[in-house]
Amino acid sequence: MEWLVFLLPIAAFSGWIAARNHYKKKNSKNETPFNQDYFKGLNYLLNEQPDKAIDVFIHLLEVNSETVETHMALANLFRRRGETDRAIRIHQNLIARPTLTSEQRNRALVELGLDYMNAGVLDRAEHLFLELLTIVTPPVEAYKQLIRIYQQEKHWQKAIEMAKKYQTNSAENIGAMIAQFYCELAEQQFTSSPDKIAARLKQANSYDPNCVRASLLGAQHHLSNHNFKKALKTLHRIEQQNIHYLPEALPQLLEGYQQTNNLPVFNSWLESILKNYPDMTSIRLMLTHVIQLQYGGQAAQDYLYKKLHSHPSVEGLHSLISLGEQSNPILVPLIKNITQTLVQRGHRYTCQHCGFAGRSMHWQCPGCKKWATVRPTEIHLSSLDTLLGNSK
Repeated sequence: MEWLVFLLPIAAFSGWIAARNHYKKKNSKNETPFNQDYFKGLNYLLNEQPDKAIDVFIHLLEVNSETVETHMALANLFRRRGETDRAIRIHQNLIARPTLTSEQRNRALVELGLDYMNAGVLDRAEHLFLELLTIVTPPVEAYKQLIRIYQQEKHWQKAIEMAKKYQTNSAENIGAMIAQFYCELAEQQFTSSPDKIAARLKQANSYDPNCVRASLLGAQHHLSNHNFKKALKTLHRIEQQNIHYLPEALPQLLEGYQQTNNLPVFNSWLESILKNYPDMTSIRLMLTHVIQLQYGGQAAQDYLYKKLHSHPSVEGLHSLISLGEQSNPILVPLIKNITQTLVQRGHRYTCQHCGFAGRSMHWQCPGCKKWATVRPTEIHLSSLDTLLGNSK
């Protein structure tokens, strides 16, 4: 019966249109004021034959400048309800009408392309949007949807080319997105074409000088080629690019400083970061590890024990227990197991745009599909209630 509630207003409006057109024509005084097809459509509707009813009502709605919006609204409503086939039929019916203006036809083509995308028929949607790009003034929406398609299909070179065209034809600056596409290309070429990686990352930086991902990939490339000094120089750029992503660079920084026998320099740099950002638990834990490598486990334990009083965190507590002597064969392993469970259960990454939270890094948020909005997060002791609640 939900179809009845949904289509009755449309049926009423269709009847009104038919009646109005009839009165205008006044072909015969004896004719009924309503088109007979209107009652036929209502009969289909009441007999729960919505497909036939839709065909009748579409036929009744003569496509002209006054009814195009009605067709569009009806089709979009179908698409939002997940009934894409019906939306496609209405948009195809619109496009076939010669009375449409070029602007209305282009809009209907865009909507039809969105129908195909909603149905998962990406090749037909791509063909339609590419056709729209051949007209004198292509709709900007065609560029945007083609970018979406190429992202979904992971055709990064096509995505780059289309994004550049979109940026040229619109007022929006999407340089940060283009930089991410170049990073995707670079990642693909780490094994197949390592000689092209530097060029890809240079292009990424040209579109977004603050692209942290390009710095991380560049450092990875330098480390694989044993260019440790270049790797360190590249990684230190992240401090200026976006301090929140420094935790992602710590493993590579440690490798670079170890390979160059410069752990004391790394130690001093970590201390300087904590002086400006005292709540960065990941930096404190890396400093604890560096102290352990240089001076032994007891020195690291003493340092972390002292710091946890002023800056408590679940990860810090877990690291402190791991550093301690296993003097109690029952209690210490039990506490360590609890803290490890809490650390693993906590969300290590959070999207700054939609709030998506997860345990692994995503350069494109799985929730809102935005690029470079997911950041590393810290698990502080204030989060214990939430973490323990997740286990219930």
